[in-house]
Amino acid sequence: MSDKLTSQLLKLEPLNKDHASRLFEVLKDPQIYIYIPENPPVSEESLANKFAILAKGAPSHLDEIWLNYAIYDSEISKYIGTLQATLFVNEKKAFIAYILNSNYWGKGYATQAMLLMINKLIQKYEIIEFEACIDTRNTKSVELVKRLGFEYTGFEENADYFGGKPSHEYIYTAKVEVFQ
Repeated sequence: MSDKLTSQLLKLEPLNKDHASRLFEVLKDPQIYIYIPENPPVSEESLANKFAILAKGAPSHLDEIWLNYAIYDSEISKYIGTLQATLFVNEKKAFIAYILNSNYWGKGYATQAMLLMINKLIQKYEIIEFEACIDTRNTKSVELVKRLGFEYTGFEENADYFGGKPSHEYIYTAKVEVFQ
């Protein structure tokens, strides 16, 4: 059975080190890193190393499953970003996130990719609760999760520190019923 997820437009492929050559230019976009505590990849090799680690999944001492996907747009024949979920199977809960090149913001790609992944998590892992932590300045991502049916459930002050300033986060949660 394939772990690829597809819609009419998008394919979500399990992320591996070979995706680095296809995603390096996509993920170099500095706009991506305004609201997340990462820096653009410095080389294809460093990105391949990062993807190889992610592809192995969570370390065995953690009670979680890591799922990471490359997002491929079939219509334009290009990779446009990544998607990730950290599953806490015993709790039937998942933390979800995405990274999309800014050329594809506001066009429905992230919504479609998130729904593909969420539906797979419900079917395959019986996940019943989803959570997204979003930098308070990232209004586009806040609007995206609201459109998907997530509700505001919390605030974390000083959740991180990057770009020379603190980052505060909103926490949004959705129950499985929202997607059925």
